[in-house]
Amino acid sequence: MHFLKRTIRRPGNLAMASTETAPEALHLPRGGSVWVVLGGVLLVAMTVSAMLGSFVIAPDEVIASVLRRVGIVGGEPVLADAVLWGIRLPRIVLGAVAGAGLAAAGAVLQGVFRNGLADPHLLGIGPGAALFAAAGAATAGGSAALVAGTVGGTATGLLLLRLGRRTTGADPTRLVLIGVALGATLVACTGFVVFGADSTRVPPVEFWLLGSVAGSTWGVTVVAALVVVAGIVGLVRGSAVLDLLLLGSTEARHLGLDVAVAMRLILATVGAMVGVAVGAVGVISFVGLVGPHSVRRLTGVGRRQLIPATAVAGAIFVVVADLVARTVIAPAELPVGLITALVGGPLLLALLVRRGGLRS
Repeated sequence: MHFLKRTIRRPGNLAMASTETAPEALHLPRGGSVWVVLGGVLLVAMTVSAMLGSFVIAPDEVIASVLRRVGIVGGEPVLADAVLWGIRLPRIVLGAVAGAGLAAAGAVLQGVFRNGLADPHLLGIGPGAALFAAAGAATAGGSAALVAGTVGGTATGLLLLRLGRRTTGADPTRLVLIGVALGATLVACTGFVVFGADSTRVPPVEFWLLGSVAGSTWGVTVVAALVVVAGIVGLVRGSAVLDLLLLGSTEARHLGLDVAVAMRLILATVGAMVGVAVGAVGVISFVGLVGPHSVRRLTGVGRRQLIPATAVAGAIFVVVADLVARTVIAPAELPVGLITALVGGPLLLALLVRRGGLRS
């Protein structure tokens, strides 16, 4: 997408001309205070999550374990090392990766569709990824879920775009409605696949519909991180194009943008990010809605700042939600999606009420 940047004269001004509703940025030093705060909160959240659980690990033990792992200090491995590196850190990092991907995807979709309610799961991309991941696990085992989910998310994103163009001319509001209908259908199909599959090969339906990072491994975490990071980097590099699309497809086309190609690239990238997240952790709702709205006041609507800030906010949201999910009724665990929905629903409602609603 970066090859289209030369068609944009002043992308910052174009972004602010968007019909997407957002308050003015607070004009904090970009790359300074905002990133220090977000990075600090994420680090604290991950550290606290590493400490707490059925086996409590003191802060100094967490730090010592990390230092031993990277070879800065010596010493024999202790029980805390096994708990941290074998159980807690894989799920913490995977939760952060999934949250970052889902939140960044939400920020992009809200701009592309010029609708503050656009969300990967609301638009059907998440349910599509869940269907493919569940089918992959049912036919080839759990290891296939990650690849199948990525393919499913990408395919569903492109299908959404094609359906929208055939029926509405890619009108943003109608695309959201099409996504809702598509998502409902795909959720039902996922339920049939999971209930009809061998229970020893496919996780329970609650995993695919409510999300969980339990049982995470470093292998899955690394693969998911590679896809999500690559997607975020690509979207940030194409942020000028994303800002131009905030004006609408007609205006963007008049300014020289190949809208059809841009939309396909954007939705394929978003679909891959959402798909790998869903394949790894199931469907975790509201991250794509809460993430962008929680930081837009700090960054403005320009995508170069909003996308990475939203990714960090989404990572924080999922890490904290997972911490609550595994400690509130310990030793049992709640699905992470229950916590994100419980927090995200009221928070989104509060945002809507305070801002007087969102224009589509």
